[in-house]
Amino acid sequence: MTTTATTRPAPQQTLFELTADQAAQVREAAQRITALPNQDADAFCRQALEASFDLPGELRKAVLNFSDVGSDSGVMVVRGLYVDDDLVDTPLDNAQGHAGRTEFVKEMGAIAHLLGTMVGYEAENGGRLVQDMVPNPKLAMTQQSQSSKVELEAHTEQCFSEYRPDYVILGALRGDPDAYTFAYAARKFVEHFTEDELKQLREPRWMTQIDDSFKPFIPDPNAVRGPYPILTGPEDDPYILIDQDLMHGVTKESQELLNKVVQTYIDHRDGVALAAGDLLMLDNPRAMHGRSMYTPRFDGKDRFIARGFVVRDRRRLWPWLLDDRRTVAAMYS
Repeated sequence: MTTTATTRPAPQQTLFELTADQAAQVREAAQRITALPNQDADAFCRQALEASFDLPGELRKAVLNFSDVGSDSGVMVVRGLYVDDDLVDTPLDNAQGHAGRTEFVKEMGAIAHLLGTMVGYEAENGGRLVQDMVPNPKLAMTQQSQSSKVELEAHTEQCFSEYRPDYVILGALRGDPDAYTFAYAARKFVEHFTEDELKQLREPRWMTQIDDSFKPFIPDPNAVRGPYPILTGPEDDPYILIDQDLMHGVTKESQELLNKVVQTYIDHRDGVALAAGDLLMLDNPRAMHGRSMYTPRFDGKDRFIARGFVVRDRRRLWPWLLDDRRTVAAMYS
């Protein structure tokens, strides 16, 4: 019996720019979604999945390829989506959930459901499927999504949790040219480490604390979880687990190696400043990410991002979902 070798698809490049016709087709497909993500998450996701079949063929092909083999940067950006003409002023916090009521979020949902299915986390903005990411003057200096005056440090989303998302999606309702979303794919990262260092990175030598936003909901908020390896998965396309702020090495040597990981990210990361109409999809297991500092004006026209989370297989979350079947209960985070 003979076998035929298959050629692995080439990684998708970072940017997919919609033509005017493609953008119109995306908008037409999304307009069939009638449910709102933060009021009936299950219906929204089912309708978004159905709408995804009517997206332009070239866009579908590119996103599905990104889902399969990732990209050289760890992200994919779709540029040129319609943004609501009557968009509200950028709020000063995420309490109102304005993004979830936009037409833009329907486009975002349809594209996201080519990757998997959207879920919420009870500990993140009350479990909203779509969250407002805006500069909050009270949180400007924190390591949270609403910060602005400090760099959001390198991390894997929900590094401390077994139920972390497979993708983080960031849709720009308004952009800021000085606010860069950084990403660094593990497949590029490994080029800067010796064979011995890579072997060590695959050993469980790092502990992590729990993110502040999750602590109020977890039975043991001061728990230190681990030890974990930083790298897992195939050698030519590894998965990475890291949190610059919350993770520490169990020995002096492992802490020094963690420091090298962070510095390598800083030296070689890719960055994109999202503009209105951009949708960024981050491959959470395959890339670490962060965000630059920037200076908001707090005049209603600041950066306004709609954030969501996607998992490839919702079945792995069934025991830990709330009754809505879309929200991971906070106590299990």
